[in-house]
Amino acid sequence: MNRTNKINTANLLLVAVITFMGFSVVNASERVQEGKIIQWFTSNGMKVLYQRAESLPMIDFRLIFDAGAARDGHFKSDNGIVLAGLAKLTNGLIFEGTSELSADQIAEQFAALGVEYGNGSYRDMAIVNLRTLSYEQQRNSALDLLTQVLSNTSFPEEALARENARMLVSLDYVDQTPSKKASRFFYESLYKSHPYGTPPGGNRESLKLIQRKDLLAYYQQFYVAKNAVLAIVGDLTEAQAQVYAEKISSAFPEGEKVEKLPFASQNSEAVVIRKNHPSTQATVLMGQPVLKRGDIDLYALYVGNHILGGSGFSARLMKEVRVKRGLTYSIGSYLVPMHAQGPYQFSFTTKESSTNEAIKLVEENLKRFIEEGPTQDELDDAKLNITGSFPLRQTSNKDIVENLAVIGFYELPLDYLEQYNAHIEAVTLEQIKSAYKRRVHPEKMVTIIVGPDVEEKTKKG
Repeated sequence: MNRTNKINTANLLLVAVITFMGFSVVNASERVQEGKIIQWFTSNGMKVLYQRAESLPMIDFRLIFDAGAARDGHFKSDNGIVLAGLAKLTNGLIFEGTSELSADQIAEQFAALGVEYGNGSYRDMAIVNLRTLSYEQQRNSALDLLTQVLSNTSFPEEALARENARMLVSLDYVDQTPSKKASRFFYESLYKSHPYGTPPGGNRESLKLIQRKDLLAYYQQFYVAKNAVLAIVGDLTEAQAQVYAEKISSAFPEGEKVEKLPFASQNSEAVVIRKNHPSTQATVLMGQPVLKRGDIDLYALYVGNHILGGSGFSARLMKEVRVKRGLTYSIGSYLVPMHAQGPYQFSFTTKESSTNEAIKLVEENLKRFIEEGPTQDELDDAKLNITGSFPLRQTSNKDIVENLAVIGFYELPLDYLEQYNAHIEAVTLEQIKSAYKRRVHPEKMVTIIVGPDVEEKTKKG
């Protein structure tokens, strides 16, 4: 369960009044971008990144833990079954009660303070968010309540049963939705025994085995100061941020940072997996593990992918597969850098009768791009598009706090945001060709086909 509780109406009106008096979200983000990111560690080892933004009386806190689904493999049942879904269940129940407060009481107290809070769990990470007005009484009370919850979350049995049942229902939804079904098989086939192959939503066998003691053990192991990053953005001084960081980190034991994830290797040969589904079209995912955060080839691959399949109607694949031949309504490609090698993924839907033709066309265009690279005009247009849109991804304090959390979590340079456009501008044609030739191997691609009248089978080579 990913919980988000919004600021109440009275406080939204307050923000509206402040905006009317001459402040704006855009002005706030401009102030944030002008400020420097400051980093330190709390007394018990939690990494903190802070940036001041004074234009609105708001403070955003984001805690990010190395406690995503990739860590589920640390916990197994008595008969050796990985407790897939444990990370998601643990994170989802954080605000469901303490020994002193029920979930309703927690929600009511946050609402009375005009606070927005939430949580979420993914493959690499688990997060906890808090947004509060920066007035002293409200921010102090909000942080007191957050600290009380984080230090004493109890994972009530009834909440576990309810969320477990909801996740089991979600698995039915995955089975009924071609894109989600394809994505599940895609990650399982790409990563096999690697931690990224563990489904974040669990499976029917593992969810039925998870008990409250497992959630407590998971929380105690991974929700610790040295395994967390705290990002703070808003209307408070560095000295105040240090006080609040110490307060939040005091909710956790010092603990230890979890070990790094293993290298995610590519297949030795191509794999094609076909799964039947009663849909009107076939959903196709193609890809392989390619890139982790901080890799030296990130910018070259990102710009190259923007040209090949990541820029909508101006991308080569859209022009070749949709515009020229009408084989699909939409096609795209995506780089997903993570702690270990994340996937380079191509996705589209097409008529069952044109599936093989569309796949062949994607493979041909990818091979041609690897051999020849883009043109200078394509590179110039891509750079202009990427650098021009980058500021739009930093238009609010919420965007900035997310960026700070990612910088801290993936151990990126503190000037990552400042230098981003310069790195994009520096990419050359030869760098793109070199990165693609070394990193992307069509002959080792995994292809998932989910669609009507598909004979279920796996083909290698």
